Parts: sequence; C-alpha cells; structure tokens
Amino acid sequence: MTGHQVFSTLHTNSAAAVFPRLFDIGVSDNVMVGNIIGVIAQRLLRKLCVYCKELYAPDELERRLLGLSSDADTPQISRAVGCERCNQKGYFGRTAIIEIIRMDSDVDAVIARGAATQDIEQIAREKGFKLLADDGIRKVLQGTTSLEEVSRVIDLTSRLH
Repeated sequence: MTGHQVFSTLHTNSAAAVFPRLFDIGVSDNVMVGNIIGVIAQRLLRKLCVYCKELYAPDELERRLLGLSSDADTPQISRAVGCERCNQKGYFGRTAIIEIIRMDSDVDAVIARGAATQDIEQIAREKGFKLLADDGIRKVLQGTTSLEEVSRVIDLTSRLH
C-alpha cells in the first residue's frame, strides 16, 4: 500500500488458497485488493536420470491421470530405472513445478467477495492460469520427470473425475 515491493511466503496447497488463508489470519479484503501483484505456488520434483530413464506406453489409469482420452495417440513417457550415475535411484537433480496467479480487476473482484479457492481458480483459469498438476503433467510428457514422481508430490486424483 506504500509502494514498497514485499515478497513473503505462506504455507498453502495452491496459489488460489493463499487468499482464504490471508482472510483466516485477519488480512482484510481492502488490503489485498489492488495491492497484490501475483501469487506463486511451487513444489520441487526429482528429475529423471538422463542416462537410465526408460520409455514406455502409459496404461489406462496413467492415460487418465495425464488427461488423455482413450482415442488419443499414446505418447511415450519415462520412468525411473537406476544406474551407477544416479546411485540406483533413477533420479538426479530437481526441477520445480509452479502455478502463478497474476492479479487483475476480475481476480480482485472475486477475492473482494470472499470467494472460495475453487472460484478463484476458476476465474484465474479463464485467464490462462495453469495448476501445479498441469505443469507436472507437462514435465512428464517432456520426459523431465515421471508420473510416479508428480503423483508423489501432488494429488492427481482430481484428474480422474
């Protein structure tokens, strides 16, 4: 509100969950609206070892988790195997998956009404917002990490409905 840029952390499960959490700790909507530029959520994933990862065709459940229809072409995805270079882990290094809500007047209006996390996500998705799961699936399809690793870090079961 004073023109200073402040970076802070807050423990929530998603970027959209930040706003209800701020309400819970007593931050009023008139302080939030117009003063927050954006919110970022992140998780770290293990990267597949480039020397031993193995390509395979996903089964039906994995296709559903990936958001692929049953008639879509089946992509090859990778899984961890393990070798001397990765100490038999199948993973080497880390990468982040992120979701970013860029604030604008529409998102501010939803927050000012005290909307639930799902409502904030919906308005943000209409503006191109991608969930952590979306970024995780993108990294699976790129071969950066495994579906098992994304599932370990975030809940993908909502993609089954």
